[in-house]
Amino acid sequence: MCPEMRAAVYHGCEDLRLVVVPEPMVRPGELKLRVLYAGICDSDLHEYYHGPVFSSRSGHPLTSTKIRIILGH
Repeated sequence: MCPEMRAAVYHGCEDLRLVVVPEPMVRPGELKLRVLYAGICDSDLHEYYHGPVFSSRSGHPLTSTKIRIILGH
């Protein structure tokens, strides 16, 4: 069974859903940390209220990020 985690997934303007997603696998050269606390920043709020700005349904031209993304960093 694949480990799972909760994540805030952005689906579009003012559409943020807390869902269970598969836990990411660690690849060579990476490490995984257990998150105790998380927050959001201004870019997350801007995306939520005014977006999509940094993402799009077809892929942002600069970042290639598509909607249904996990926010936060």
